Amino acid sequence: MPPSTNVPEAPTAHPLSTRYPADERSGERKTTNVMSITDEIELDIVKYLGAHYGVEPDEITDESTLEDLGLDSLGVLAIADIVENKYGVSLDDERIAGVRTLSDFRDLVVLKIAEAA
Repeated sequence: MPPSTNVPEAPTAHPLSTRYPADERSGERKTTNVMSITDEIELDIVKYLGAHYGVEPDEITDESTLEDLGLDSLGVLAIADIVENKYGVSLDDERIAGVRTLSDFRDLVVLKIAEAA
């Protein structure tokens, strides 16, 4: 029988996946997803923008302004509500008013989480 030309590619690890030894004696290894809080917050915002504003992830950079992404004040408040429910921190109006870019928003949430800790 001729060799198959349709050879499946080896699976690649998710970029946020890290391998940790589960049991050194048995040689078993387990894979654990590792995502920083910063990445998780950014992912939450990107998912919201995609679901409610039709913005594709590849259209978003750290320096994308909320205005460029089509986010209005109600969208900002909706993200603030998501943050409050998921992370247990409240974003005050004064600080939200200073947010101009995706990275500003993400950094504000990280700061508020750190202040609450």
